Amino acid sequence: GGGEGSDSGDGGGGEEGGGKGRGAARRRWVPPAMLWLVQRDFLQGGSVEEYLRQALQPVEHAPTDAQAGQLNAIRRTLRSFGGMRGLGLPQPHPSRTSLCDLPPDQLAAEYRAGMQAVREWVGSVAQRRRRRAPAA
Repeated sequence: GGGEGSDSGDGGGGEEGGGKGRGAARRRWVPPAMLWLVQRDFLQGGSVEEYLRQALQPVEHAPTDAQAGQLNAIRRTLRSFGGMRGLGLPQPHPSRTSLCDLPPDQLAAEYRAGMQAVREWVGSVAQRRRRRAPAA
């Protein structure tokens, strides 16, 4: 439903690059927009924002634990994404083992509404990126 997501940025993005060859201008890398889809079963009564905030916090670890250090670096990078948003989705249908065989109209109405919100968010981000794209 409404109020579950948080959009902490403009959803814009870009990528490092520019043309090949001499004199090609390089644009500063801007983190892309990122949408987190969280199955509500994992929220344990909290909000999507709380879940993501907790998941992206660094964890304490021994200096010799390289894997935990790498995960914290990933978490730090993900927190820098300004166009991040989270949406919580309910179970699509009680019969999870046959989801691929079900027509969309048999999926839960709340799930279909959530998927429509996903489509709208992705469409709006894509539209903003197209408007910002330099002319070819």
